[in-house]
Amino acid sequence: MCGIVGYLGPLHAAPVLLNELKCLEYRGYDSAGVAVIEKGRLCVLKAAGKLSNLEALLDSKRPSATVGIGHTRWATHGIPNDQNAHPHTDSTGTIAVVHNGIIENYEELQNELKGLGYNFNSDTDTEVVAHLVSHEYAKDKDLLKAITRSVKRLVGIFALGVVSQEHPDRIYAINHHYSLSVGLGNDENFLASDSMAVRQYTNRVIKLEQSEIAEITAAKVRLFTFEGVEVKRSPIALDTSPYVIDKCGYKHFLLKEIHEQPLVLRQTLSKYLRHPNHPIDLNIDHLTPAGSASANYGVHLTDEEIKGLTRINIFACGTAFHASMVGKLLIEELVGIPVDVDIASEIRGRKLLCNESTLAIAVSQSGETADTLAALSAAKQKGAYTLGITNRADSHLAQLTQNLIVTECGIEVSVAATKTYLAQLACFYLLAIYLGERRGTLSPERAKDLKIKLNLVPAMIEQILAREEDIRETSVKYAEAHDVVFIGRGLNYPTALEGALKLKELSYIHASGYAAGELKHGPIAVLDQNVPVITVLVPGLVYEKTLSNAQEARARKAKMIAVAVDGDEQAQKTFDSVLTVPPVDELFSPMTTVVPLQLLSYFISDYLGKDVDQPRNLAKSVTVE
Repeated sequence: MCGIVGYLGPLHAAPVLLNELKCLEYRGYDSAGVAVIEKGRLCVLKAAGKLSNLEALLDSKRPSATVGIGHTRWATHGIPNDQNAHPHTDSTGTIAVVHNGIIENYEELQNELKGLGYNFNSDTDTEVVAHLVSHEYAKDKDLLKAITRSVKRLVGIFALGVVSQEHPDRIYAINHHYSLSVGLGNDENFLASDSMAVRQYTNRVIKLEQSEIAEITAAKVRLFTFEGVEVKRSPIALDTSPYVIDKCGYKHFLLKEIHEQPLVLRQTLSKYLRHPNHPIDLNIDHLTPAGSASANYGVHLTDEEIKGLTRINIFACGTAFHASMVGKLLIEELVGIPVDVDIASEIRGRKLLCNESTLAIAVSQSGETADTLAALSAAKQKGAYTLGITNRADSHLAQLTQNLIVTECGIEVSVAATKTYLAQLACFYLLAIYLGERRGTLSPERAKDLKIKLNLVPAMIEQILAREEDIRETSVKYAEAHDVVFIGRGLNYPTALEGALKLKELSYIHASGYAAGELKHGPIAVLDQNVPVITVLVPGLVYEKTLSNAQEARARKAKMIAVAVDGDEQAQKTFDSVLTVPPVDELFSPMTTVVPLQLLSYFISDYLGKDVDQPRNLAKSVTVE
């Protein structure tokens, strides 16, 4: 992984490929490269590090080719360097390949090809594909057949782009359990693993389905299955809403996106929640654009199906997993259905307990998270109803699921998730109230009260953001820490986990989140005067217990920080520093208490001079298992 692009047409390919790659930059990467066919010869240019390194290389070479493919890489096999960057070529230097995914049987194929005399120049699994296609092509000089024979031998999930100097008028795109789209222009066509890359050029795309090959020329696109059967498919229309990738005066995209959260919440809530007196409407077919990729937009379960649910399984990774933990507690509290939340990567190789009366929910910001997609597919095979929560209506998840809730976040450029986390939380609040209303577990009065309180949250977050200078001053006191512990209970245990994740993602400081009651069962051993302990402390059912756990840490001389509500005198007495939030119903507190932790992590990271928007080793969209 992480990004594939391609272009054929009248324009110089290199600038187009570079523009496409810049649109994928937010996904994270460690190297980049392009392969173009220049005056009948294959020319490969690639560089480790930032895309600006590749741009400088292209500026120095100035290729005039009109056909090419490009790639941004996030290392899975082989360290990040020029040698391992994509594209990779065969031994003759005439075939180039870019690749997302993992070839699980690459060592077996590599040994076979080495035995046939092929030499390898990188540590990647991708190079195997270039040599394999070359080997098959030598048999009959039919590139489509050579690619088809080759991909049928690959084990794993993958997307590929292939060019050959012997066929300079075409690109081949291959999709196997991945995401790949062909953008359609006028006498020009585009290739992208993320349609964001082609939106600046066209709003018409053909999405490759599983185990398909596209033969792309400037004039037309032909689709084939891995069995060689030609497939006809109409293009779909991308959302043409304007989008701007701009910091708008903020120092970093992350800070901008933290400040966008009140607007994001209002947009997400207003789409589904029209008025507190009216039931939440998650079945919004009327809002789906004609020709949209999301024909399954909304929740289409009947009353009978909803009342027949006996179990809910939620699959997610990273920040989305923390949002899902909150979702579990909300649904169990308001709907009364047992909910399991699983880290999606833990599903493979395990007995999955779900059936025809189960609702399986997959949560993924990008809609392309490989582990989450695999888990949802496993549940789907067992007959479960499926629901996706994502920020991308044109994603793989949107195609896979029967029901779809789309967050209204716009593009989240920073690799670390902030506004998408809040939007995912909002979706779980909406879903819990929706299911409670449909199943009759919420009275009209209780449902109305919940909806009123939910609508108040954006204004509360605006109040918190107005206090960011106080949080900045506090951050400097703890920026030199080497270990930080976060604790919370109940609905704010996931907040503690998310706070710890944000701090280590952004600042590279080791941080751990714990259920507050678990502190004395081991983690307390690491506490001393050099370890800050950050406690999420909100009035409610678990307040006294959480405060007691914090005092255990104070007794070990830990530096004490709290996220607490305005006017909490006990917190002011107990903690060295207090990050305040407006008074909030405990049920809705995860949506407010996380914001000071986002800002704290941001300011510490910025103070330390870290790359806030693109932290090391991280990718925005994790498309390998």
